[in-house]
Amino acid sequence: MSWSEILNHRSALERFQKSVAGNRLASTYLFVGKDGVGKHLFALKLAQALLCENSLQELNPCGSCSSCAQVTARTHPDLTLVSKPADKAFIPLELFIGKPDHRRQSGLCHEIGLKPFRGGRKIAIIDDADFLNVEGANALLKTLEEPPPNSLLILIGSSEHKQISTIVSRSQTVRFGDLTTDEVATILMRMPDLETATDVSALAAVSGGSVARAIELADDETFQFRSAFLAAMASIDPGKGAFAGEVLAFVDGAGKDSAKKRARLVMVGDFAIEFLRGVISAVLGTDSGLPESLQRCASSAVDQMQTRRGLSAQRIAESASNAIERTIELQLDVRTNATPANTVSPWFRDIARVLHGETLVRN
Repeated sequence: MSWSEILNHRSALERFQKSVAGNRLASTYLFVGKDGVGKHLFALKLAQALLCENSLQELNPCGSCSSCAQVTARTHPDLTLVSKPADKAFIPLELFIGKPDHRRQSGLCHEIGLKPFRGGRKIAIIDDADFLNVEGANALLKTLEEPPPNSLLILIGSSEHKQISTIVSRSQTVRFGDLTTDEVATILMRMPDLETATDVSALAAVSGGSVARAIELADDETFQFRSAFLAAMASIDPGKGAFAGEVLAFVDGAGKDSAKKRARLVMVGDFAIEFLRGVISAVLGTDSGLPESLQRCASSAVDQMQTRRGLSAQRIAESASNAIERTIELQLDVRTNATPANTVSPWFRDIARVLHGETLVRN
C-alpha cells in the first residue's frame, strides 16, 4: 500500500516528512482519532518508510526491499506490535515486561532497548492505547523517560482524554480526522471480501467517517438495529416498553463469546453518543458533521423536548451532555467486564430521565 491509498491524512505525513528531513523525529508519538480512520495503517506505513533500505528522507518506502516486505508481513525484527487481546479488558502487563518468571527479559520494553538488527532503528506500535491500565503505563514509563537511541514508540488511541496523564505528557500528539463519506465508500469498494446486503454508499453515509463502523454496519442485523435504536432515542423515552430487552437481544446475538457481547454493547453506546451529539448540534444550531438520517432523529428529539417538556435550549444541551457522560460510564463498566444484563436497563432509565430534563444524582 502506498501513501496515496491512505486517505485524508496528508498533514500528518507532511509533519513527519519535515521532522525526518530536519532530524527532529521524536521518540514517542500518540496517534488519536476515531477508530477506523487509518491510524494503524499510517503507523505501519511510517514504520515501513523508516525501515526501508532504499528510501528515507522523503518517507517513500520502495515496497520491494526485504525490510519493506517484512513490515508488510509484520515479521520485521526491528518492529514490535502490541495490542489488546480480544478476551482481555486491558493490555496484559506481560506484553510490556514479560511473564512473571522472566520480567524485563522479553516484551516491548525489552525489545525496543535492543540494538537494531537491520533497520538502524527500533520501532514499537501499541494499538488500543485506550486500554492501558496503570500497571502497563508504569511499565512503559522508564522507556518513555529514557528512550533508547534510535527508537520510536507509537501509541494509538481514540483521544488524549482516555490516556493516562504520564503517557500524554511524554508524547507528541498527532490527531487524525474522520474520513469523508466518499473516502469511506472508496475504501469499502477495495474490499473484495466485504459481504453485505446494504449498498456501499448507504454504509458510507452512516459510517460517521469510520471504515470500522461501516464494516460493523455491513451486518444487516446491526444496520437494522441502529435504525430502531435511533428511533427509540428520538422518542425521548428509550426506556419505555420493551426496547431495553431488544438491546439485550441484539447484544446476545453476538453469540456465546462474552468479549463480542461487550463489544456490541459498547457499539450501542457509540450510537447513543452520536445521537446525543446530534441533539446538542440541533439545539445550538451548529454543524455536527453527522449522517443526515441521524441528525433528523436528533432534531425530532429536540422538538419533543421543547414542546412536550418545555425545556430551554441550554437545558437540552446540558441534558444531552449529561447523557453522554452516563453513556461513557456505561462503556467503561462494560469494558471492565460488567454484565450487559445488569447495565442496560439502568442506563436506559437514566438516559430517559436526562432527556426529560432531570438531573442525575451520582452516588
